[in-house]
Amino acid sequence: MRLSQEAVALAPDDPTAHVVRGIALAAQGDVPTAEEALRRALELAPDHLEATIALTRVLVSTGLVESGLEMASSLVERHPDDPDLWMHFGLLLAETGRYQEAVLCFERVVAVDPGSVPGHQNLAAALRDSGREFDSATVWECVVRMAPRSLDAWINLGRMRLAHGRFDEAIVAADHALALQSYNSNAHLLKALALSEDGRGNDAERHLVRAVRYDAENAVAHASLGFWFQEQGRFSEAREALLRSIELNPRHGFAYYNLFRAKKADDGDAPMLERLRDLAADPTIPMRDRGYMHYALAKAAEDRGDFETAMRGYDEGNRCAHEVWLSRKPWDRDAYAAGFEQTRRTFNADHMRSLSRGANESVLPILIVGMIRSGTSLLEQMLSSHPEVAGAGELPFWHKNEARIGGADSLGELAGEYLSELDRFAPTAKRVTDKLPHNYAMLGAIHSALPNARIVHVRRNPADNCLSVYTTAYQRPPVFAHDRENIVFAYREYLALMDHWRQAIPADRLLEVTYEELVADREGWLRRIVDFCGLEWDDACLRHEANARAVRTPSLWQVRQPIYTTSVERWRRFEPWIPEFAAIA
Repeated sequence: MRLSQEAVALAPDDPTAHVVRGIALAAQGDVPTAEEALRRALELAPDHLEATIALTRVLVSTGLVESGLEMASSLVERHPDDPDLWMHFGLLLAETGRYQEAVLCFERVVAVDPGSVPGHQNLAAALRDSGREFDSATVWECVVRMAPRSLDAWINLGRMRLAHGRFDEAIVAADHALALQSYNSNAHLLKALALSEDGRGNDAERHLVRAVRYDAENAVAHASLGFWFQEQGRFSEAREALLRSIELNPRHGFAYYNLFRAKKADDGDAPMLERLRDLAADPTIPMRDRGYMHYALAKAAEDRGDFETAMRGYDEGNRCAHEVWLSRKPWDRDAYAAGFEQTRRTFNADHMRSLSRGANESVLPILIVGMIRSGTSLLEQMLSSHPEVAGAGELPFWHKNEARIGGADSLGELAGEYLSELDRFAPTAKRVTDKLPHNYAMLGAIHSALPNARIVHVRRNPADNCLSVYTTAYQRPPVFAHDRENIVFAYREYLALMDHWRQAIPADRLLEVTYEELVADREGWLRRIVDFCGLEWDDACLRHEANARAVRTPSLWQVRQPIYTTSVERWRRFEPWIPEFAAIA
């Protein structure tokens, strides 16, 4: 600072001396005086680039956002082929939450300078924060080709792959990052999350612990550790980790969502909820985080009985999530319905019988199916409490291998691979549950390949089911989520397909139970289901809340509570605001 003052004293008419002083003053926090110095530089030299750039930063930092952005815009208009000025303008826009405009600036950077790694990195980040996550992933793939030793690029590419369900590829990206820096907290965090999503939770835990150990200030690592504790049913430890995450980064929406979905909001939460309302309205916070915040606020309002406010929050959460995940590729209802119709034509009873020569006679699998949010997690928690039953959670096996489904030989091969996967998960269990709800779409192939597998279909009140789909935040949503009419359409298609399976699959292999009957007469229905699965009764099934297995679904808190009926007829509390769901009740 002293040197810059001396420079101005020695050369009061030198604009560069005033620029140096202005930058030094801004760095020390004396923004008003910095602005004066920079404006003096521009009086002396109106076209001085460094003075203009520095002044735009000062103006934005003092809240004069429009003035700063207007000045930055004039710079790129005067110098349209200068990638550094476009980069500067884009960073200012991103800083103020105007991510879509920032994308345009960074696209100009890479158009002018195709080899700019920082330009591609900033473009990828702006695409992500504007909700265009698939486009962001494409740009990160470009970055790792341009700069294969970029730790940041591999971690961000891995995060995008993880977000889009490409778990194996996320693990590969994490391994690249760890090869570059073995003690990097974010690389270990990425590896942990990818392993966990890939069903390798035991391997994930050590990477989570390392992520926190290597960077105790990593808010995302603490939030992820909190989520891990929730999956294990360790809710006290989860709360501590989530609160630490929020303390480190109050703008991280995922931490708030997980905090409130595993507790009832009470009066003691009022200060946090007040801050959260302000944060959820802040456009500089990425849309995905704001979406999680709205879901958290909605859940808290519902806990307090303010259902109108809750529904407004759920609407906002869905709006944000739809923008992030689904707006770039609108759902094709006709194609979805046509796919189900093709399934019905292909897997009729006669064709399924013709496939029996390739069948595997194993009784190991129990398939628990239904529309998402119908109660499948609760039933799996109950059944897996039986000492001879292991709960494998949601296995994507049949959907991952859908392209391989063909004749009897291919089905027999798939059946063997599926059973091997179940055996690896629980080598000593007499039965293993697979509760991926959407397996209802694959029942023709599954029953043809494994005719002795037991299938339990959980059905729930349609309005309650659709409302639950709508009020749940997903890390990777189904294609019909976040839009009420789409949810109703998908629900009707699900019902039609289950009507078909009811005719095509023998009744001694397909048992149906409603969620409402299950919670009203738990023991009666569980005895029937256990018998249907070919097992002897065990009272442990009545103590599902004591089951210590990890639960990786949105119901991870609910399934560890004693049986309650407050979710039955839940839709009536929201009836004035959900006409689409009320119409199918």
